[in-house]
Amino acid sequence: MRRTTSMKRTLSFLLAAVMTAALLVFPAAAASSPWLQVDGKGTSSQQISLQGLSGRYSSVQVTLGLDRALDGIAYEGPGSDGQSYTTFRLEGKELTIYMTSKLYLNQGSSLVLGSLTAGDSFTVTSASGLKLVSVGPNDTETVIYDGVSLSGGSGSGPGSSSGSDSDSSGPRYPVAAASGISGGSLRISTTHAERGDTVTVTAVPSPGFSLSSLTVTDSAGRKVSVTDRGSGKWSFVMPASAVTVNASFIPDRPGPLPFSDVAEDDWFHEAVAFVYDAGLMSGTGGGSFSPDTATTRGMVVAILHRYEGSPAAGTPSFQDVSPQQYYAGAVAWAAANGVVSGYSEDVFAPDEMITREQMAAILYRYAQYKGLDVSGRADLSVFTDAGQISSYAVDAMSWARASGLIAGVDSHTLQPGGSATRGQVAAILMRFCKNIAGQ
Repeated sequence: MRRTTSMKRTLSFLLAAVMTAALLVFPAAAASSPWLQVDGKGTSSQQISLQGLSGRYSSVQVTLGLDRALDGIAYEGPGSDGQSYTTFRLEGKELTIYMTSKLYLNQGSSLVLGSLTAGDSFTVTSASGLKLVSVGPNDTETVIYDGVSLSGGSGSGPGSSSGSDSDSSGPRYPVAAASGISGGSLRISTTHAERGDTVTVTAVPSPGFSLSSLTVTDSAGRKVSVTDRGSGKWSFVMPASAVTVNASFIPDRPGPLPFSDVAEDDWFHEAVAFVYDAGLMSGTGGGSFSPDTATTRGMVVAILHRYEGSPAAGTPSFQDVSPQQYYAGAVAWAAANGVVSGYSEDVFAPDEMITREQMAAILYRYAQYKGLDVSGRADLSVFTDAGQISSYAVDAMSWARASGLIAGVDSHTLQPGGSATRGQVAAILMRFCKNIAGQ
């Protein structure tokens, strides 16, 4: 990076570096890279601005390298308009400037970052850690560069300076752990990564907890493929987007399941353990889970309502749903949010056995309600009874099959009208939580 004594040119080039990052994320034909301009070179008071910006930004962060440590340096922002906030942090020979605004910081191609004043002259020797944030109506884009080219020329752009370095790295995107993770923590190998980089995540359960699932999603909510490396380590390849890493930790059970009819070698054992530990399903009394008992429509809606956190709901509108029933609030919540519909305006049939296609349809609508990805589709024509799927459930069954929620009863039949046992429902719910909801 070129040495510059003028703080204005430094800030100017910093803004230019910010713009460079934006242009790399949103390429513009024949657009020149932004650069940092420092005015007041070689003095004790220097103004810094970014030049050549082609985008509009609501937040900027950059770290300046100084030629020596300055204990008495002061930073003053460009002035307060009641919408923006500026500050800085000095650590040794590095000074980091932060600017943010409720609106946009720049209205044109330049942005004044402020001025730096010290008791003696100083030189800005480098700029790094440039972070640009653009908040749009539907999403937020953040791009970070480790290194920023620095120019201290006469003000006509980075080309006016000899011996300047240019940043050849690509845009780096944030990698963050989701908020609200309990029962453990995540250690992520980096906070930012370029597209194609391999990022490693280590899941660290708290005492008495175990990792249940780990997922990575991009800024559009799309799942990023993860690889289990063993010993609690996972990895993924960074996309051209910010990502969020989420994990679900569940309490360790001190002993076996308290159900005499669920053996460790039963195919549904893992699923029953999952829904029991998550508080989604409990036993039927007398130390039994009754895995082969058919599940009713009211039961399934009550489980989903519990999974949602049992939100408050009004009185159910269906005449066959008594307000005194345990599933009344759940049915009212599900109907109000489009998760379920009745056979008519008055009939829900809560005690009727739920079919496999009804189960798929309810989960499909619940996923839509949660804003989850429901775009997957599977070819159902391989099943001889695909024509028996009700028209309302075709998309839901195709999605459920593609998502691995529902498998065929055998290689040729789906039995869309068949009942779903408690063991099957437990398995479907576990797959939904892990494969779709990322729990």
